[in-house]
Amino acid sequence: MMKKLKCLGFLLLFSLNIQVMASPTGADVLTTCEESLASGFQGITGMMCVWYVTPCDCHIGKDPAIPRVCLPDGMETETLAREVIEGLKSRPELQSETAELASNSVLTIKYPCD
Repeated sequence: MMKKLKCLGFLLLFSLNIQVMASPTGADVLTTCEESLASGFQGITGMMCVWYVTPCDCHIGKDPAIPRVCLPDGMETETLAREVIEGLKSRPELQSETAELASNSVLTIKYPCD
C-alpha cells in the first residue's frame, strides 16, 4: 500500500511539474486578461496580464519571429488589455501561439516600431 502511495505521489508531482514548465499561450493571456479587467489587475493573474500587454522593446534580436511593439508613453494597461483581448478573439489562431508572440502580434498592428 505504501509503495502505491509513493508512486501516486510521484506521478502527481511529475504531472504538476510538466504543467508548471509549460509556456503560457495566447489563450492563457486571453483568460487572464479577462479576469484581470474584472479584478482590477490584482494578484498573479493581474501581473501576468500586465506583463504581456505592456511589452518593452528591450528584447531586440531575442526572437525575430516575435514582432516588436513600441508603446507610446502614457498608455493605460486597461486599454491595452482590452485591445489584446479583442485581437485574440478576432484572431483565434493566435491563441495557440506563445503568450509573447500572441500579444505582440496583436499590439504591433497598432503600435509598430519604426
